[in-house]
Amino acid sequence: MSNKVVRLLNNYTKKRDSEKKQLASESRVSRRRTMVFGSILLGIAIVLMLVAFNQKQANDALHEDVLATTEVLEEKNKQHSDLEQQIRQLNDDNYILRIARSEFFLSEEGELIFNLPENGEKEDAENKE
Repeated sequence: MSNKVVRLLNNYTKKRDSEKKQLASESRVSRRRTMVFGSILLGIAIVLMLVAFNQKQANDALHEDVLATTEVLEEKNKQHSDLEQQIRQLNDDNYILRIARSEFFLSEEGELIFNLPENGEKEDAENKE
C-alpha cells in the first residue's frame, strides 16, 4: 500500500522532514546523555555502598577490640584495687602481727602455741587410723 503513495516534494514536506531528523538526533543525544549520567550515578552509588560495607566491617572489628580491651581494663582495675587493699593491710601493724603469728608461729612472751589440725586434716587423721 505504501508503494501507491507518492511523496510530495515541496517546502513544507522538506521542512517537516528536517524537523523530524533534528528531533530524532536530539532524542538520540538526550538518551546518550541520560545513559552517561545514569551510569555515572550508578557507579557512584556502587562505590558508596562498597565504602559503607567496608566501614561497617571495620566498625565491627573495632567494636570487638573495644569490648576485649574493656574486659582487660576491668580485670586490671580489679587487680589494682586488690593490690591497693593488700598495701593498706601490709601497712597495718595488727595485720602483720596476725600474719606473723599464724604463718611463722611467733608468740608473745609467755604464750604457748598449739598446732590444731583443720577440718580436712581431722578427717584425714581419722581415716588413717
